[in-house]
Amino acid sequence: MRVLVTGGDGFIGQHLVEHLLDRGYEVTATMLGEAPSGGTLSPAGRAAAAWTRLDVRDADAVASAVNAARPRRIFHLAGFSSGAEAGKRSRDALAVNGAGTLNLVEAVARAPAAVHTVVVAGSADSYGGGGGGPMQERTPLRPTSVYGATKAAQDVVARGVGTALGVRVVVARLFPLVGPGQRPVFVLPSFCRRALAIRRGMAEPRLAVGNLDVERDFTDVRDGVRALADIADLDGTPHMAYNVCSGIATKIRRLLEWVLERAEIEPEIVRDPALVRSGEPAAVVGDPARLRAATGWRAERDLRACAHATLDWVASSGAARRSSGDTAP
Repeated sequence: MRVLVTGGDGFIGQHLVEHLLDRGYEVTATMLGEAPSGGTLSPAGRAAAAWTRLDVRDADAVASAVNAARPRRIFHLAGFSSGAEAGKRSRDALAVNGAGTLNLVEAVARAPAAVHTVVVAGSADSYGGGGGGPMQERTPLRPTSVYGATKAAQDVVARGVGTALGVRVVVARLFPLVGPGQRPVFVLPSFCRRALAIRRGMAEPRLAVGNLDVERDFTDVRDGVRALADIADLDGTPHMAYNVCSGIATKIRRLLEWVLERAEIEPEIVRDPALVRSGEPAAVVGDPARLRAATGWRAERDLRACAHATLDWVASSGAARRSSGDTAP
């Protein structure tokens, strides 16, 4: 089966490409710059996938990529993935996450070859702050950040335009995915990078942190990409949304403890008010019941082992300097 993965050079994209190749699919993957030379994708995986450059803001280029790949399924991962970066470049983030998705859905509607399903990688940030309980797919989209607003726009555009044009679009609302290959702008690899600097004697044994008692619904990225593939296999109602999450809240403090445990260091932990995000919800957790009922999927990988594997990957690959990011201009 032919599949197309936009943003295949990113953190989630590389894991997904590897997973789809393992399933025996013929994978075309897009990237904004050069094909990945680092990251988590194996050399065999990099060679097996067909790579093509693509800026999803270019509607003609998107149409050409879809027509050339002739995919049966499309996984749309290209976009801004960092809230901090989206906040600094809000217009670019909206153009990529919103208009870029519009370009893809329209291209599929005009494509001569039939595309069965487009799976759009959405975000739990579309929901906004935690409401005191697990978020379900019927929870209103009330984003409270620039990034969340652009992902909510993507969600609405993908399913709304898909409905209007007869394109089968499904949105996977991803709660935080973590694991090897993630950029240090995110919390777990940031802890890993700084812990390694201390262990190697390159930094003082002191870690400045924000609010470690914030709780989030983390899932190992390798479980996450398995969910994306499972969602693409569904033949049920189109234009649905599915939460991809464990349903379990984990404190940021636990991630740090697991990293320090693996690094075998005991630095002084200092709370820095400058690192505390104003208005940040105390807990954000999702309800995976819809996805579980439809596919039988559940998060299987242990988060502690995931934190250890992330530190090992950062240590062995120089990931803090060289890791690929999710595709964004």
